[in-house]
Amino acid sequence: MTENLRNGFFFVAGVFASFFCFQNTVFASDFSTPLSNLSNNEKFEFYIGENVFKKFWVPSPSSTTASDGLGPLFNTRSCNNCHINNGRGHAPEANINGISVPSFLIRLGKSYPNQNTPSNHVYPHIGDKTYGHQFQSQSTTGISPEGDYYLTYQTHTEVLSDGTKIELRKPQLHWRTLHYGNFEESTGFTMLTSPVLVGMGLLDSIPDKSILANADPNDSNNDGISGRVNWLDEEQTVIGRFGYKASVETVDQQNQSAFHTDLGLSTPLNPTASGDCTSRQRDCLNSPNGNSPHLDNLEVDEQQMRLVNLFVSLSSPPAMRNLKTTAFLEGKRVFDAAGCAGCHTPKMKTGNDSPLKALNNRTFYPFTDLLLHDMGPELASGFPSFSASPSEWRTAPLWGLGLSEQISGRSGFLHDGRARNIEEAILWHGGEATSSQRHFKALTRENRQKLIFFLESL
Repeated sequence: MTENLRNGFFFVAGVFASFFCFQNTVFASDFSTPLSNLSNNEKFEFYIGENVFKKFWVPSPSSTTASDGLGPLFNTRSCNNCHINNGRGHAPEANINGISVPSFLIRLGKSYPNQNTPSNHVYPHIGDKTYGHQFQSQSTTGISPEGDYYLTYQTHTEVLSDGTKIELRKPQLHWRTLHYGNFEESTGFTMLTSPVLVGMGLLDSIPDKSILANADPNDSNNDGISGRVNWLDEEQTVIGRFGYKASVETVDQQNQSAFHTDLGLSTPLNPTASGDCTSRQRDCLNSPNGNSPHLDNLEVDEQQMRLVNLFVSLSSPPAMRNLKTTAFLEGKRVFDAAGCAGCHTPKMKTGNDSPLKALNNRTFYPFTDLLLHDMGPELASGFPSFSASPSEWRTAPLWGLGLSEQISGRSGFLHDGRARNIEEAILWHGGEATSSQRHFKALTRENRQKLIFFLESL
């Protein structure tokens, strides 16, 4: 009890320091800034949630029961390791140890049973029998990590209409070691970087009817864009909106899944203390855990989850910049002419039923429709996710695009971080976005620069 009180005192003292720092600081561009119009209590809990988000977890048994339970298999020790200042992750450089980049993950799954599976078929995420749903290259003492890997990059050069040459790279996955044997032959691999965590509560609060209003699964208007919802159940009543494949319904589910899979921690939705360990990893299943009576026999209890959810939900997207400049306005015209707004819908509005009042009836500019779009075979994942086929991806929000390196010290775009800048990301667009990509390739250098300026100002 004495130790818990002491830990709690320093924890809350740190939160008070953060709170008063906020009160006296002007944030020009910080992805961990709370939304406006929060109550004092919401601001206070926002910073408590940020501390839980940033704290380092340790394996069990430990001298403290406030932060133990890490693993036995895991990818990182803290949420902030992957989402530095709520920013985006990046891909490893060629030939380096994959463990050195915690913001890069490898998900494991199964392909459709046959090519005739209908596009609206709900196909749950089934992992590998030995390695589970995600490859974990770190472990606690006495447990073998699942192994290690490295990337190489296959490159080719795109030549634009004015003769400009741009090299594109595509990651190739290579296994160095596999400590638990081989994968199943039917297992597929999808490489992912950690996404930006801003405006999550706003996206969570968009009414389903608003998302459905933008869907056009049969391309009834013949514009070549057929965005559709990722249905997460056979009755087509649950809409996915989070994750690269829109395969998660709510912020809470997304956060609990990350705690469980990335850090190996038990949560209310995932009470198993062994994380992503499988029945073939016996030592992992039998390892000590941090499930504690004072945390409802969990490692991350309902209260901690509520605070982290509040922090993630109320983290504000950055304000658009350069709005009145000629370059911004001309860049917006190029954006529209290229058809980019067909998927990257500029404006959305939240509903009025969120328990967090600051999220209700807010108009905001995420530049996404939260729908799935076919992006072509070059961007295909290794397996489907619910009703999303391998080549379908949720439209990525564009807010904060130009601040990536400033916020987290790194940049990398698309789901696997292959694009080192915005130009490369556009050139990888295929499928429904092919006409927009070709429009971009045909632009003059001046108009390309205007478009990039506009995107970097969002």
